[in-house]
Amino acid sequence: MSLKIEHRVGIAAPIDDVYDIIADIAAWPEWSPIHKKAEAVLRFGASIHLEEYYEGLGTWETDGIIADWTPLSHIHVTVPKPFYAGKLIRYFEFDALSEAGTSFSLGALFDGYLSEREGRAYRRFIRTGFEAFSEALKAKAEASFAAHPDRIASIIAKPDEVPKPRHKSPQKWLQTQFWGKKNK
Repeated sequence: MSLKIEHRVGIAAPIDDVYDIIADIAAWPEWSPIHKKAEAVLRFGASIHLEEYYEGLGTWETDGIIADWTPLSHIHVTVPKPFYAGKLIRYFEFDALSEAGTSFSLGALFDGYLSEREGRAYRRFIRTGFEAFSEALKAKAEASFAAHPDRIASIIAKPDEVPKPRHKSPQKWLQTQFWGKKNK
């Protein structure tokens, strides 16, 4: 039993720009409408402390661990809970749609009976906060790209020349004669 709360947004900026904004976790309070405080260093096993304000809920403090992280792909944060309360995973995922287009999704996965109940109770408040965060990220990334439109996403760039495949000699087992005449 799990409950997923997610918000996706398309951003007219290269994936590099979007990722650079999210990777600077300490700067989130400067542009994010829901983050009052954010402390973390982006590395495996690093602790992350967030103070988030959700309209209708007030301020929530979240202490987690960066469980998985791949540049230009995703950041997954695990929030430790007692064994009976289930688990909570917060994620930030990026997909390159084109040289100047990115899909960003922000979500929370509540897993376990008590955790799922918590997610159901606060779903609308959390989703509204996620929408506000995503829209603020979109505005910041698009403004950054508009200031320097000559930059193109490095991950999408194709190589200048594609190397030709090497000639492979036929396998020895293909030359084996099983019965009858050998085909030439």
